[in-house]
Amino acid sequence: MANSAKMSRRRFIFLGLLSLITALFGSFYFYDFDTVLFKIIKKDLAYLKLSNQQIETFVLDAKKENHWERKFFDWKKQYFMRVGFMIVSFWNSFPYYYKYNQYKSELVGDFLLSTDFFMNRMDVDADITYVALYNPYKRACSNPFSNLYYPGA
Repeated sequence: MANSAKMSRRRFIFLGLLSLITALFGSFYFYDFDTVLFKIIKKDLAYLKLSNQQIETFVLDAKKENHWERKFFDWKKQYFMRVGFMIVSFWNSFPYYYKYNQYKSELVGDFLLSTDFFMNRMDVDADITYVALYNPYKRACSNPFSNLYYPGA
Protein backbone atom coordinates (compact mmCIF):
# COMPACT_ATOMS: atom_id res chain seq x y z
CA MET A 1 0.00 0.00 0.00
CA ALA A 2 2.77 2.43 0.90
CA ASN A 3 4.54 1.63 -2.37
CA SER A 4 1.50 2.56 -4.50
CA ALA A 5 1.10 5.83 -2.55
CA LYS A 6 4.72 6.70 -3.41
CA MET A 7 4.10 6.00 -7.05
CA SER A 8 1.03 8.22 -7.17
CA ARG A 9 2.90 11.00 -5.33
CA ARG A 10 5.76 10.78 -7.82
CA ARG A 11 3.29 10.76 -10.67
CA PHE A 12 1.53 13.83 -9.21
CA ILE A 13 4.82 15.72 -8.82
CA PHE A 14 5.89 14.72 -12.32
CA LEU A 15 2.58 15.80 -13.87
CA GLY A 16 2.60 19.03 -11.86
CA LEU A 17 6.10 19.94 -13.04
CA LEU A 18 5.28 18.94 -16.59
CA SER A 19 2.18 21.16 -16.66
CA LEU A 20 4.09 24.05 -15.08
CA ILE A 21 6.85 23.77 -17.69
CA THR A 22 4.27 23.46 -20.47
CA ALA A 23 2.36 26.53 -19.25
CA LEU A 24 5.57 28.52 -18.81
CA PHE A 25 6.97 27.75 -22.23
CA GLY A 26 3.56 27.86 -23.88
CA SER A 27 2.93 31.39 -22.69
CA PHE A 28 6.59 32.25 -23.34
CA TYR A 29 6.12 31.24 -26.95
CA PHE A 30 3.50 33.95 -27.44
CA TYR A 31 5.64 36.75 -25.94
CA ASP A 32 8.38 38.17 -28.12
CA PHE A 33 10.92 40.63 -26.76
CA ASP A 34 8.95 43.65 -27.96
CA THR A 35 5.84 42.56 -26.07
CA VAL A 36 7.87 41.90 -22.94
CA LEU A 37 9.55 45.30 -23.26
CA PHE A 38 6.16 47.00 -23.61
CA LYS A 39 4.79 45.22 -20.54
CA ILE A 40 7.88 45.96 -18.44
CA ILE A 41 7.76 49.67 -19.23
CA LYS A 42 4.00 49.82 -18.70
CA LYS A 43 4.26 48.08 -15.32
CA ASP A 44 7.33 49.93 -14.01
CA LEU A 45 6.11 53.38 -15.04
CA ALA A 46 2.46 52.92 -14.05
CA TYR A 47 2.73 55.99 -11.78
CA LEU A 48 3.49 58.29 -14.76
CA LYS A 49 0.99 59.79 -17.18
CA LEU A 50 2.00 57.74 -20.17
CA SER A 51 -0.02 56.51 -23.13
CA ASN A 52 0.36 53.12 -24.73
CA GLN A 53 1.07 54.84 -28.04
CA GLN A 54 4.23 56.44 -26.59
CA ILE A 55 5.58 53.06 -25.50
CA GLU A 56 4.63 51.39 -28.79
CA THR A 57 6.41 54.09 -30.78
CA PHE A 58 9.54 53.64 -28.67
CA VAL A 59 9.49 49.86 -29.12
CA LEU A 60 8.98 50.15 -32.89
CA ASP A 61 11.74 52.77 -33.27
CA ALA A 62 14.14 50.65 -31.23
CA LYS A 63 13.39 47.61 -33.36
CA LYS A 64 13.67 49.55 -36.61
CA GLU A 65 17.07 51.02 -35.71
CA ASN A 66 18.48 47.83 -34.11
CA HIS A 67 18.86 49.82 -30.91
CA TRP A 68 19.33 46.81 -28.65
CA GLU A 69 22.02 45.17 -30.77
CA ARG A 70 24.00 48.43 -30.82
CA LYS A 71 23.75 48.66 -27.02
CA PHE A 72 25.12 45.13 -26.63
CA PHE A 73 21.69 43.87 -25.61
CA ASP A 74 22.02 40.79 -27.81
CA TRP A 75 19.69 37.85 -28.28
CA LYS A 76 20.94 36.13 -25.10
CA LYS A 77 19.96 39.05 -22.90
CA GLN A 78 16.66 39.40 -24.74
CA TYR A 79 15.96 35.70 -24.22
CA PHE A 80 16.92 36.04 -20.54
CA MET A 81 14.50 38.96 -20.17
CA ARG A 82 11.70 36.97 -21.80
CA VAL A 83 12.22 34.00 -19.48
CA GLY A 84 12.76 36.27 -16.47
CA PHE A 85 9.55 38.15 -17.21
CA MET A 86 7.61 34.91 -17.32
CA ILE A 87 9.14 33.69 -14.05
CA VAL A 88 8.58 37.02 -12.26
CA SER A 89 4.93 36.85 -13.35
CA PHE A 90 4.56 33.78 -11.11
CA TRP A 91 7.21 34.28 -8.40
CA ASN A 92 8.92 37.39 -7.09
CA SER A 93 12.36 35.83 -7.03
CA PHE A 94 14.58 33.42 -8.90
CA PRO A 95 18.34 32.74 -8.92
CA TYR A 96 19.26 35.57 -11.32
CA TYR A 97 16.65 38.05 -10.10
CA TYR A 98 19.18 40.84 -9.49
CA LYS A 99 20.57 40.51 -13.02
CA TYR A 100 16.99 40.63 -14.33
CA ASN A 101 16.38 43.85 -12.35
CA GLN A 102 19.60 45.35 -13.72
CA TYR A 103 18.57 44.69 -17.31
CA LYS A 104 15.02 45.84 -16.62
CA SER A 105 16.32 49.12 -15.20
CA GLU A 106 18.47 49.60 -18.29
CA LEU A 107 15.46 49.13 -20.57
CA VAL A 108 13.22 51.47 -18.57
CA GLY A 109 16.05 54.01 -18.34
CA ASP A 110 16.47 53.98 -22.11
CA PHE A 111 12.79 54.69 -22.48
CA LEU A 112 12.83 57.56 -19.99
CA LEU A 113 15.88 59.10 -21.67
CA SER A 114 13.98 58.93 -24.95
CA THR A 115 11.13 61.01 -23.54
CA ASP A 116 10.83 64.53 -22.21
CA PHE A 117 10.61 63.28 -18.61
CA PHE A 118 13.97 64.72 -17.54
CA MET A 119 13.51 67.87 -19.61
CA ASN A 120 10.35 68.50 -17.57
CA ARG A 121 12.37 68.22 -14.35
CA MET A 122 11.02 64.72 -13.58
CA ASP A 123 7.51 66.03 -12.96
CA VAL A 124 5.40 62.92 -12.36
CA ASP A 125 2.18 64.89 -12.85
CA ALA A 126 3.08 66.06 -16.37
CA ASP A 127 2.20 64.09 -19.49
CA ILE A 128 5.19 62.15 -20.81
CA THR A 129 5.95 62.55 -24.51
CA TYR A 130 8.24 60.27 -26.49
CA VAL A 131 10.79 62.39 -28.38
CA ALA A 132 13.21 60.02 -30.12
CA LEU A 133 15.51 57.17 -29.23
CA TYR A 134 18.18 58.43 -26.88
CA ASN A 135 21.47 58.32 -28.70
CA PRO A 136 24.13 60.74 -27.43
CA TYR A 137 25.83 60.64 -30.83
CA LYS A 138 22.72 61.90 -32.60
CA ARG A 139 21.68 64.34 -29.89
CA ALA A 140 25.13 65.32 -28.69
CA CYS A 141 24.07 68.56 -27.03
CA SER A 142 21.24 67.00 -25.10
CA ASN A 143 22.11 66.40 -21.48
CA PRO A 144 18.95 65.72 -19.47
CA PHE A 145 20.87 66.08 -16.20
CA SER A 146 22.26 69.51 -17.02
CA ASN A 147 21.97 72.38 -14.58
CA LEU A 148 20.00 74.21 -17.28
CA TYR A 149 17.01 72.09 -16.32
CA TYR A 150 17.63 72.25 -12.58
CA PRO A 151 18.62 75.83 -11.71
CA GLY A 152 19.48 76.42 -8.11
CA ALA A 153 19.94 72.74 -7.43
